[in-house]
Amino acid sequence: MSLLAIKLGAAVSILAIGIVGGVIPFVVLRRSASHRFLSLGNSLAGGIFLGAGFIHLLPEADEALQEFIEYPLAPLLAAVGVGVLLLIDRVLFEVRSHAGRLEGSHQPIYPVVLLVVLSMHSLVAGTALGLESTVATSVLVMIGILFHKGSAAFALMVSVLASGTSRRYQWVVLSIFVSMTPLGIALGTVASSLVESRTAELIEGGFNALAAGTFIYVAILDVINAEMSRLDDRVARFIRSALTGKDDVPMPAADTDRVLKFILVLTGLASMAVLGAWV
Repeated sequence: MSLLAIKLGAAVSILAIGIVGGVIPFVVLRRSASHRFLSLGNSLAGGIFLGAGFIHLLPEADEALQEFIEYPLAPLLAAVGVGVLLLIDRVLFEVRSHAGRLEGSHQPIYPVVLLVVLSMHSLVAGTALGLESTVATSVLVMIGILFHKGSAAFALMVSVLASGTSRRYQWVVLSIFVSMTPLGIALGTVASSLVESRTAELIEGGFNALAAGTFIYVAILDVINAEMSRLDDRVARFIRSALTGKDDVPMPAADTDRVLKFILVLTGLASMAVLGAWV
């Protein structure tokens, strides 16, 4: 089988598994209690993002960047990713949207951040596959992407659904995300004769390190923090919602799923650990 056929098959397969992973939350949501499913699914997604950052992206970035400089550049860039997201999410966005929250128009920023980061990572991964010059290596890279694409699409769409965005926006997010890897494969294939492989490795390593930091930030400070929040914090959000007339926060009650959520976070982490042993 030719190298071009391998890459074309990879693009179609990755597109298909991304669609399947992203559609699962929609299907399950129709058959389950929506709030509980989204809460439990969000906990699983938090574990997946945490594991992807610590177990996959950061080690891969460190391995790639160590070939260029003997300095822990990957952890530094991951810390920069955390800092940049902290600045955007809790400083700039918070100040800008303060009046919007009083008017009841505030929407969480992390679904947008996840879409951008996951899409860019998918584009870079697809480009790396497109740049490959041998059949054997291309197949290995394709398998690695296939293992991650479905779980990433699932985690992304659970987070987007949990944020309360419109159905049209949700499908736009899924469409953008699933198309990024095939687009990257096409770009990499075209540019394979123009870009040196070491340059591509440097770009991919740097972006993976930044993405690791953003994944860890989103997993801990947005997703897991929201699902494992204390009762006092939920009461405060309920009172603020009632005072501003938004009334979209349910009456806080004892979280009977707290242990289950913790298990799901660990399950997400474990799934990434298993993939790390296989891929």
